[in-house]
Amino acid sequence: MGKRTPYLDLQAAGEGFDLKGHGFTGCGKTHGFERARLQPCPFKAAGFTAGRCIPAVCLLALLALAGCGPKAQVAADQPVAVRVRVPNRVRQPVSVAASGAVEANVTAQGAFQIAGRVARVFVDEGQPVAKGQVLAELDAADYRNAYDAAAAQADAARAASKKAQAGLRPQELEEARIDFERWQDEYTRMKFLFDHQSLAANDFKKIEAAYKAAQQKYDMARQGTRGEEKDSASAQLRAATAQMHEAEKRLGDCQLRAPIAGFVGMRRIDVGDTVAAGTPVIAVLDLNPVKVRVAIPEAEIGKVREGARATVAIPSLDGRQFEGKVEAVGVAAEPASRTYTVKIAVENPERLLRAGMVSEARIFSSSMMNAITVPGDAIVRDARGVTQVYVYEPTRQRVVARRVEVGAPLDNEVEIRSGLAGNEQVVVAGQQNVREGSPAEVMGGGR
Repeated sequence: MGKRTPYLDLQAAGEGFDLKGHGFTGCGKTHGFERARLQPCPFKAAGFTAGRCIPAVCLLALLALAGCGPKAQVAADQPVAVRVRVPNRVRQPVSVAASGAVEANVTAQGAFQIAGRVARVFVDEGQPVAKGQVLAELDAADYRNAYDAAAAQADAARAASKKAQAGLRPQELEEARIDFERWQDEYTRMKFLFDHQSLAANDFKKIEAAYKAAQQKYDMARQGTRGEEKDSASAQLRAATAQMHEAEKRLGDCQLRAPIAGFVGMRRIDVGDTVAAGTPVIAVLDLNPVKVRVAIPEAEIGKVREGARATVAIPSLDGRQFEGKVEAVGVAAEPASRTYTVKIAVENPERLLRAGMVSEARIFSSSMMNAITVPGDAIVRDARGVTQVYVYEPTRQRVVARRVEVGAPLDNEVEIRSGLAGNEQVVVAGQQNVREGSPAEVMGGGR
């Protein structure tokens, strides 16, 4: 037997061959049999004889040839039913979109003014509180004792001041007068004896000194308390009163009260904790209205004015929108981002908006612009996530993809900022079934 050809012939069928990876030409298409090289036959390995192997090969060839008919071509060219329409043209205010977060209208950080041990906590996070409501208390035993001591000192100083202001009592004045007259009489008699040399000079001087002391005491009693003593007593009273008030304030500072009405947004203490003076332990948030803080790029800040209308959408609330008004526009840009801070006030009577919620805001200007819109369902994304729409070309009766830049929602449609001229027939139904260049048949005609 001569050298076997490396390519397939009928005589080789008995030796077996592998169809995989080889081409076969039938009706102009490749089906995996052309120039099939000799390989160990899988049919022979499975127990087929040469007589049985050839019919198996023919069967595979027939299955491959089954795809040569015109049926597949007809399915590929079958037009897809679509519905089209021309984009709407609307006139709307110029707007600026920005992302931000919800903030409380007022955030009051509550802190004890004195140090101490926490005795009681009356509120928890999320609880509504009224202005002045007691939130927590410290152990007040030491501060109460200090207040009692200061109050006693103030009472003593008050009594001394009253005494200084009132002067001597009438009885004390009368007693001074009587004592003065007695020593005056004694001095007169002793002086007569001294003048007649009947009394020693030393004894006379003692009587004279006692007489002068009684006279001064009586004069002082008649004049009353001196002004300096009254002033001193008054000053001591004021000092003692101030110390009492300071002790009273410290005693009152053992209670932490809500500075505003709102909701408890933060609590960082528990019973038994020791807190330092001035450390924030409970925060109260005023959530009606709320403020939405957004960052506006430098290129867009010129379109934003204080008092401008704004809408705020909250993704966590299923995109629900709230009306607001620009309350403040920043005058200094953030150095890193070159954006300006803008605050939008939004009424929140139902307390649906909470601090920290992510928001999507749109601020409207007083100037107007023309825009085109299409239904939101008409917008699809390609494999790379780029937004696009399908446009029907009547001359070719096919659809082509057109990349578009999507703007803000307008009523039930979406603004198209770029990518469409406004006279195209955009596919609004059936767009999920078409691809670039797909043949299409318009249902009900376009408009």
